Amino acid sequence: MKITLPVDEALALAAAKQPLPPFIRSLRCEGSTIVLEVDLRLVPDGGTALRLAAAAVGTVTATAVLTGYAGGVATFEVTAQARSLPAHKLLNHLTGPVNSALARQGLPEGIVEIRKGDGDPVVAVRVQEAVATKVSGVTLTDLAVHDGAVHATASIGSIGTVTLLG
Repeated sequence: MKITLPVDEALALAAAKQPLPPFIRSLRCEGSTIVLEVDLRLVPDGGTALRLAAAAVGTVTATAVLTGYAGGVATFEVTAQARSLPAHKLLNHLTGPVNSALARQGLPEGIVEIRKGDGDPVVAVRVQEAVATKVSGVTLTDLAVHDGAVHATASIGSIGTVTLLG
């Protein structure tokens, strides 16, 4: 099965039951690049370093480009800027709050991980594990982002219970 879903529609589905966390000011897709605005002042439980950075810079603009999908894990190369300055080091301080917000949406704890990349940091997302928490019997075999949409290929086995929004 192949699914193409514009990023705007994917966001609408994700926010149907519960809105995105308030620290996510905006999220859009430009071609194959996902652009995210994060207001650091609204990140809960960010720790001292993040609170100090939030006071200094406020909103961070991050861009993410899908660089691969293997073994159920999607990897994204991420750049981040605050007031035109590189802000990549702040990503490590966002991992905990992001995972907590996702866990409140019913996804497994620790589904997002920050890894050191060759240049920019890499964000790894255990997508297959997230899919498995919502529906059994679906295996995501390929994932791409281009033309402002998510393109997924999945194999369907014996499907159990489907939980789309909860």
